[in-house]
Amino acid sequence: MRRFNAAEDSAPKTSLLEGDDWKQADVEIMVPSKEKNRNGNGRPFSVSGLFYRPLIAVIQAAFSEPSSKLFHLTPFRRIWKSPTTGCEQRLYDELYTSDAWIQAQDELQKQRRDDGCRLERVVAGLMFWSDSTRLAQFGSASTWPLYLFFGNMSKYVRSRPNSAACHPVAFIPTLPSSIKSFISTFIQRRKYDDVLTHCKRELFHGVWRILLDDDFIHAYKNGIVIRCHDGVYRRIFPRIFTYSADYPEKVLLATIRDKGNCPCPRCLIPKSQFNRIGYLQDLSQRMKQLRTYFTEKVTQARNAIYTCGAPIKGDLVESILKPFSLVPTINSFVDRLSPLGFDFFPTLVVDLLHEFELGIVKAVMSHLMRLLYAIDPRKVVVVDERYGVHVRCTNASP
Repeated sequence: MRRFNAAEDSAPKTSLLEGDDWKQADVEIMVPSKEKNRNGNGRPFSVSGLFYRPLIAVIQAAFSEPSSKLFHLTPFRRIWKSPTTGCEQRLYDELYTSDAWIQAQDELQKQRRDDGCRLERVVAGLMFWSDSTRLAQFGSASTWPLYLFFGNMSKYVRSRPNSAACHPVAFIPTLPSSIKSFISTFIQRRKYDDVLTHCKRELFHGVWRILLDDDFIHAYKNGIVIRCHDGVYRRIFPRIFTYSADYPEKVLLATIRDKGNCPCPRCLIPKSQFNRIGYLQDLSQRMKQLRTYFTEKVTQARNAIYTCGAPIKGDLVESILKPFSLVPTINSFVDRLSPLGFDFFPTLVVDLLHEFELGIVKAVMSHLMRLLYAIDPRKVVVVDERYGVHVRCTNASP
């Protein structure tokens, strides 16, 4: 059975993704070899199995499809007025009613062009989501899909299962087992766990470096002319607003350490101040200490690794990166889009499934059940043992 599962997991999957503008590419990463070389060390390793659709092709298809008639092309502020008191209140219910979208639209309208283009300028609100998933209980088959939603469409339409609003754009590969034998040829076997972790980060951002290609950067800066479904030509400017993922993937995206000294991907609050969460000053402190990308520190650490041959977890690299929970990986979003004024870290929004339903709610319910069992376990009734559902008896003491 194990041989059969291994054969199925390693079977080629190209037939599933043929056509529909899908492409296949190899991702090349540099594996640190711990050699001192003035010209830089590191041995190239190619990871195959990246299947993706160019982001520009997905945007062109989305604005040309009949479903694009439901797109909101102009942002606005939604105001609710009370019928009794007459008081007005700003509503934040859609991405195209947010201040971030309105600001992006205003910047586009103020943009000066030398080509004399007078086409309508429209923001394409990109919302990414990814999650590594196991495909079966038996075997090691897994997939790592990357999806794209358009914030131009209302969430009440976008969230419908039959809306076809979800666009798969990539299937991210994982490190093959052959990389271990490759690393063992120049690094001692028992000491390359840190190198594998580093290679995983390099692979993930190598994939995004392919997705954020020159065509996307050109469209981000100058827009791309698309004949929309209504027959009108418009200049579309892609803008990334959200990226939803669980915490392990947020760590990869933000290029920070998993549960390090500053574990939050959006701010620089250290773990020593976590006991102040919920205080009045907590929100202001998080706003004052927003996470930024320390380009100089990452560059220094990479020079130490790839030029001086320093270990990834050595004292020299740790002294540079550890205080801010950094890792020696160049963030592809920052590298490609920060020169255009893009700030990546605010796009890492809350993942409702992992952080709320399986996080806060589950933790609160578990804590309440412990309290009930501590009061009197005899007065707790188990409703469904399969899902661990418990309720408290009506005659239980408060």
